[in-house]
Amino acid sequence: MSCSVCAKGVVIDDSLSNVGWGDKLGVSENAVRRHLKHTARVSAAKPEEPVTLSGKAVFDSTGGEFTDVQTEAPLTDWSDIFARFNRDPAEFIIADDTVRMSTWQQSKGLEDGTRDVVNLYSYSARFTRKTVDATDVSGIIDSLRAWKPTGRTSNKPLGTPVTYFDGWADWQLGKGEGDGTKGTIQRVLDGFEKSEKRVKELRRQGINVAGLLIGNMGDHTEAVTGHYTSQTYSVDLNQRDQLNAAIELNLTGIKLLAPLFDEVTYMACLCNHGQWQRVAGKALTDDSDNSTGFIGDTLKTVCNLHSDLKHIDWAIPRDEMITTVNVSGVGVAGMHGHKMNGTEDNWLAKQAGYLRASRGFDLELAISAHRHTASIDDFGPYHRIQCTTQDPGSKSFTDATGKFSTQGTTTMLIGRHDKRKFSHYEVL
Repeated sequence: MSCSVCAKGVVIDDSLSNVGWGDKLGVSENAVRRHLKHTARVSAAKPEEPVTLSGKAVFDSTGGEFTDVQTEAPLTDWSDIFARFNRDPAEFIIADDTVRMSTWQQSKGLEDGTRDVVNLYSYSARFTRKTVDATDVSGIIDSLRAWKPTGRTSNKPLGTPVTYFDGWADWQLGKGEGDGTKGTIQRVLDGFEKSEKRVKELRRQGINVAGLLIGNMGDHTEAVTGHYTSQTYSVDLNQRDQLNAAIELNLTGIKLLAPLFDEVTYMACLCNHGQWQRVAGKALTDDSDNSTGFIGDTLKTVCNLHSDLKHIDWAIPRDEMITTVNVSGVGVAGMHGHKMNGTEDNWLAKQAGYLRASRGFDLELAISAHRHTASIDDFGPYHRIQCTTQDPGSKSFTDATGKFSTQGTTTMLIGRHDKRKFSHYEVL
């Protein structure tokens, strides 16, 4: 038997062409040809019919969202989906707990001309943009589990020269409320003694406490009139006695602490209770007519007469409301704080610009008082430390606001050993 191929590519047995169809197969020739024609159609059938998939995506600056994105298999990797929308999969990450999925069946044409049922899937999810050089979270977790203490102590200024700050703020000697002037003086003296012990303890720890900054933050005297109702009748010292007590108390602290240091700076700040010649709550003279300036001038004169105290540097303002010094390489601005208006951060920012333009001074640490309470604010380029007081309190203020302050003396170390320019903050 021999074979040949017809024009449609169907193989035909040539031996059947010379004999009758019925003799060989028992069927008619027309039946055979119909069979061959059907076989040719099947051989030329269309390829498998693809499933049409759809979906939507929205992208913005932070990420975006997929909606009803269809797939033929369950999703384990979203890379192909991002690529479907011409986006780099490496730039995005699917947000946790936002994936929603549904599934259904759909008819699909096969190669043999028949149809079959396939499972399709639809997903919706939110996604976010990865940050530059994003770190693998699993790697972070592994490193945390493997971490052990190194024994290093950060921000400990061993060897680095630092300055000890002692804040003498708002004593208001002469205030007769509570335990009066007598109680205030005892608390101040206790603060001096605690500071002496603290300096020695810090040095035993190996810290190079090289300098001392005494901050006369203002309001060392109460004054006798013009600040509040019945002030004249509530004070327990007159103006002269308030000033003498303030000078003696300052000198007591200086004699105790200054000999412990080779570098000492006394920084004075003009204040509201120190304004002299007040009538109806207003000063008659200029800003320089202030008890803080007088106390500072007197102390400078007296200390320069004593050999153990001649090494003190004096920063005593004339009429400036901000006193600037540089200790252990840090630009410190001292102010009582009564001149602040508006928001404190805006006021300080403007004052920092003025100090740079007028004095060439760069503000790195601001120290204030006036509000009697402990407070630290981080304003970015600098911190502001608000000093506490040792005064007996104010009944009228507490009655009106419910607020009161915890008594104490604010202390800290100032220097370039810490990025904040201060450390070891403590209220004694």
